[in-house]
This record gives sequence, C-alpha cells and structure tokens, in this order.
Amino acid sequence: MDAHVGDQILIRSRQVGRPDQQGEIIEVIKTGGEHYRVRWSDGRETIFFPGSDATVRRAAADSGPSGMETRTATVDLRVEEDEGQCEARATLRTSIGLFTGFGTARRNPKDRGAPMIGEEFAIARSLTDLAVQLETAAHAAIPADESTSRHLVP
Repeated sequence: MDAHVGDQILIRSRQVGRPDQQGEIIEVIKTGGEHYRVRWSDGRETIFFPGSDATVRRAAADSGPSGMETRTATVDLRVEEDEGQCEARATLRTSIGLFTGFGTARRNPKDRGAPMIGEEFAIARSLTDLAVQLETAAHAAIPADESTSRHLVP
C-alpha cells in the first residue's frame, strides 16, 4: 500500500450492521514495515497496519492558493439530559492540545417539555465556550515581542 500524509484510509466492515471506518493519514512510519498514524473520523488516533480490507483515497490535488493546507477537525459533542436540565460538552483536539467547551440549559418548571430546544441551547453554549477558548489560545500563541504586527479580524 502506497499512502501519504493527507490521504484517506477506508476500512470496509466485514460484519453486517457494523459501519465502515474512515480516517486521515497524519504520519507515515517506515520502521518495521510501512504503517501509519491515522486520525479516525471519531477523533481517535491510532497506529494502523493496513490489511486487505483497507483502501487509500488520495488527497485531493492542491486546488487552493499556493501553500494552502487543508485540515479536518472533528468536534465530539456529548449531551446529557434529564427532565429539567441539559448539559453539553464539545471537545476538539488540535495540534496544541485538547479543548473542551461546556454549556447548559435549564427548563423553567412552568414551561412545557421540549427536549430538542434544551439540547440546541446547551450545544450552542458549549460550542461558544469552545470558540472562546480557541481564540484565547490563538492570541496567546502570538509572541508579544514579535517585530511584525498581526491583526486578528473577528
């Protein structure tokens, strides 16, 4: 199997009812036989030794401006809900670390039960919290003594 960083790996399921797996090759490891570090669609990263059920989909040719990189980020959303409250957790792993945003929504006891509304508010609030954390980390990554000025546009 000849694969490169950025290519997609697809593993066809051999079991009925079990979904196929898809991931992006983030590292090619040549020691001990060629194998790969893969970031799967669920956000996990594993070392993968390909078998006969694996196929490679080449990364798309560079269609953007020269030097443009394309990355995929997966946000894991976890929602827990009871009759009066909904909590959401949005988790994103980046090259500089793991970020987790939290959000909650509570139902006024006088309101009728509408579970989806609580989920939507809690998820939106967790994503907003995650966005604030990412922006704060980006600001912190810009060295204060840098000689060229940088402008962050909202």
